[in-house]
Amino acid sequence: MKVASYLTTPIYYVNDVPHIGHSYCTLATDTLARFARMQLGNNEVFFLTGTDENSQKTVDAAAKAGVSIEVYLKDMAARWQSTWDTIGISYNDFIRTTEARHVDTVHELFQKIYDKGDIYKGTYKGLYCTGCETFKKSSDLNEAGRCIDHPNQDIKHLDETNYFFRLSAYEKPLLEWYEKNPDWLQPRSKKNEIISFIKSGLEDVSVSRETAEFGISLPMDPAHKVYVWFDALINYYSGIRTPEREHFWESAFHIIGKDITRFHCVIWPAMLMAAGIPLPKGVFAHGFFTIDGTKMSKSLGNVISPVDLSVQYGNDALRAGLLSSFEFGSDGDFSAENFAEFYRTKLAGGVGNLFNRVTVLITKFCDGQVDLNNAGLDLKPEFEKFESLLEQKQLKGAYDFYFATVDAANQRLNETEVWKLAKIDADAASKIFTELFDYLVLLSEMAVVLLPESAPKMRAMIGLEGKVGAAQIMFDSGRTDK
Repeated sequence: MKVASYLTTPIYYVNDVPHIGHSYCTLATDTLARFARMQLGNNEVFFLTGTDENSQKTVDAAAKAGVSIEVYLKDMAARWQSTWDTIGISYNDFIRTTEARHVDTVHELFQKIYDKGDIYKGTYKGLYCTGCETFKKSSDLNEAGRCIDHPNQDIKHLDETNYFFRLSAYEKPLLEWYEKNPDWLQPRSKKNEIISFIKSGLEDVSVSRETAEFGISLPMDPAHKVYVWFDALINYYSGIRTPEREHFWESAFHIIGKDITRFHCVIWPAMLMAAGIPLPKGVFAHGFFTIDGTKMSKSLGNVISPVDLSVQYGNDALRAGLLSSFEFGSDGDFSAENFAEFYRTKLAGGVGNLFNRVTVLITKFCDGQVDLNNAGLDLKPEFEKFESLLEQKQLKGAYDFYFATVDAANQRLNETEVWKLAKIDADAASKIFTELFDYLVLLSEMAVVLLPESAPKMRAMIGLEGKVGAAQIMFDSGRTDK
């Protein structure tokens, strides 16, 4: 019997609105969740996303907006949730780290690790980047002494009393875990990086801030706030702490960006080991993409809204265009010109054109009824190939396979010239129409995962028991002119 599936995105900082980098991760997780539902059923899949709210970034952003933290958080969480709703994300729950259910779980785990002796009080002297919300070593900085990822922000020099997590005690257990579970972190290149990092020696990490303006207070020392990353990681566990959800934990799988791999693949598993909680089933760290070869940046004005793309092209185009553009786990590039070309050729000229042509021809020459007594095509191996690709989380591979199937169907349609054949040999044409119909059935089944908003239209065109429905426009080629 197959187990349940629990999929998570990172929780996102609310100091800014979602861009297509965020939507890439969320759409990827959503696609995997839809595939899991296809295999296991809706009730055995749980998909969690949410917002990370207990940070200095939140305080600064609220002050800049001229509103209270509470008002700012409520508004920004609603904007993130609205974005995911708008682009068709099928999450089961949206968690906020200011919610009581999360705060209670953070207190529980913090106290448990403290009682074990793996959290202790000490003094931290060193560097801190507010942009990353992380402590830094001098080796992490550029030649100007600034964070590589936030070169426009000053590095803070801290000297404060903090609580520390005894991460150094988990160096050996972590290495043993990776040896016994070689596929736990994917892709393999990221696993090799993490193992090298662990072998270089782990230091204890600060898990509290005495000077933080906002956050979750420590259960045993309210004067301190829980360090934002320690707090944020626990969301994956706090999101399923109800009797009807707890069974999902054993199948937890985190989809994350490559920049937060150390937190999820070193600190998080060590925290769980310390708390006596089983580790998740796995982690996948995806890559990032540039915009026309340049890093996305507000100052450059090249930040792209997923909602804007969705409004112009539709949700399926947004999903397929991003996830098929480069290998999941690698870095890639986004180009508005290439995206428009993808829409014209693969979606409007490929998928949409095929479904319309076939249903119109069947209506014209077969009175809308496919003869299901014809042998047709055995496309079960093709669907199994599709399943295999998604089981391996090869999202681009799954889309490539989908469009290759569209091309194969179009080739069969064009090479047979069935519209001519139907006028001179109705029986032979009938067999061709059955084959083409079989292609449409296969494509509509795969579309439930890959093109979910178009899938109902496809099913309507296929109809019931071989009786096709009316042709519909799924992808309007005129959208690229807007």
